[in-house]
Amino acid sequence: MRSILFTIVFALLVGCATVTTPDPIDRLVANYSVSHGFWESGIFPDLNLPQTALQEQVIKRSLEMHGFTKEQVASHTILKIRQVHIPGNYPDLYTAALVRTSVGEKIVLFQYKEPAFGWWSRVDDANRTNVYKK
Repeated sequence: MRSILFTIVFALLVGCATVTTPDPIDRLVANYSVSHGFWESGIFPDLNLPQTALQEQVIKRSLEMHGFTKEQVASHTILKIRQVHIPGNYPDLYTAALVRTSVGEKIVLFQYKEPAFGWWSRVDDANRTNVYKK
């Protein structure tokens, strides 16, 4: 009896130890994927950057244009950058960057639309758990 109890407790401890926190970018993509594309609607700031701009330039300008102070922009750190697919709008390929700022971790999502519109961007709090619910 004692060995069965020990086995159950051990299995629970191992199971709890292997649970990882969901990646903030994955969580954002999952939330936006159920929104039917409405998250992308509305106006967005003109970043005034060429299509050939470096990702780091787009991230910095996005922070500037989305209301971050000069100090917050100057002290940001890019933790990771990767391509993500968010179904609902075409094209559905975006670049997502997890960024540490003095006001917490943020996700900068961006995509070059076309010459008439330029760069589309959005900045979200990386710790938001639910943006849209099904």
